Amino acid sequence: GHHLRAGRKDRSHKARRPGVVLGHGRRIPTCDPRRWPAEYTSTEDAHMRRNATLCSILIVALGASDKVKVPEGATVVDCAGKTITPGLIDASFMAGLSGDEANEQSEEVTPHLRILDSLDPADPMFRRARRDGVTTAHVMPGTMNVIGGLGCVIKTAGDDPDAMLVKQDASMRIVMGSEPSMRNRAPRGGRVESMYYRRPTSRMGVVWAVRRAFFDAQEAMQKTRGAPDQGRPSPGVEVLTQVLEGKLTAVTTARSEQDLRTALRLADEFGYRTVLDEAQDAYMLADEIAAQRATVMLGAPSATAVSGGGSRDGASPRSGTVRALANKGVTFVITTGTNSRRLPLIREAMFAARNGLGPQQALDAITIEPAKLLGVDDRIGSLAPGKDADLVIWSQDPLDPAAVAESVYIDGKSVSQIR
Repeated sequence: GHHLRAGRKDRSHKARRPGVVLGHGRRIPTCDPRRWPAEYTSTEDAHMRRNATLCSILIVALGASDKVKVPEGATVVDCAGKTITPGLIDASFMAGLSGDEANEQSEEVTPHLRILDSLDPADPMFRRARRDGVTTAHVMPGTMNVIGGLGCVIKTAGDDPDAMLVKQDASMRIVMGSEPSMRNRAPRGGRVESMYYRRPTSRMGVVWAVRRAFFDAQEAMQKTRGAPDQGRPSPGVEVLTQVLEGKLTAVTTARSEQDLRTALRLADEFGYRTVLDEAQDAYMLADEIAAQRATVMLGAPSATAVSGGGSRDGASPRSGTVRALANKGVTFVITTGTNSRRLPLIREAMFAARNGLGPQQALDAITIEPAKLLGVDDRIGSLAPGKDADLVIWSQDPLDPAAVAESVYIDGKSVSQIR
């Protein structure tokens, strides 16, 4: 057998506490995306029988049982016939927010607001996510603002948002399409210039609001360059400047072909690289996306239609989108996203595998690839020494329709068990 061992949160291996030993399970590794195979493969045999030892927070070692010492007093869990994977990562997770807390609609452009300040750890969606094997999530502001604010990466277990935090200010969300303007109407009608309206009220207005925000940021950059006595710009301009300087990822939610092209055009115009979120019509411009080296966060690839706030955007989802992106060499991840017709994340990956995506690539799209995209692959996304002990024990191959996440661990602690 082989062993996977976890250590303390301070990443020191000097003092190790007894933990949990996961024995005789099949471990599916993540692999280099340039070598996506048709079946599960790695530099080692993926079907080898392995053991995993967890000591608190971090994975310490992986190797043959005669070379890795099992901590004295550890609890042993027999994983014979089971499959072990890294904890799943949902790169677009709509949970932890109650009511309209996801959107601050006093203004259309609020790049400096942090969604972390609105997170509710008691939201039942976190419990459902853990039950489905999701251990980490990227949560962003809602889609009713043109620029909604800053997203964060969190673990799906915890009582305090700060304690759950993996990465603050992981992204800035921009939204194309009808949602940022759909509520800018008087409840009983009225003219556009009446007090009950606020801009924008059309796609043109939405795009101009983005342009104006970046124009203002560029102007502020020029004024302060070489003139330190100018003082700091406004918080919103600071955030936009970070995007322009490539220090912060811009995630642009765009579903239809029209809005996807606009997202790419804006990124090219202002010189920042954007991640395309939702992107149901990405199959229509896979060549353009590949040419601009944009990453796609594909929302709910199983859905045959867009439901919810984005239904008015005119997108036409296709089951072959993931295959089309893969064939063009586009980097992408699979998410549950904003579509109310979404399935659990592992089922979305299963759907993608059934529509032409290799099973390893499908699993990578919900583990190591989102970890890389979010800049947290040094901690999560794969099972390796030094990484957080986030893993899932599945009843069988996780892409099998009958598979169940029997045990889920976050930071080496059991957070979901099926008895």
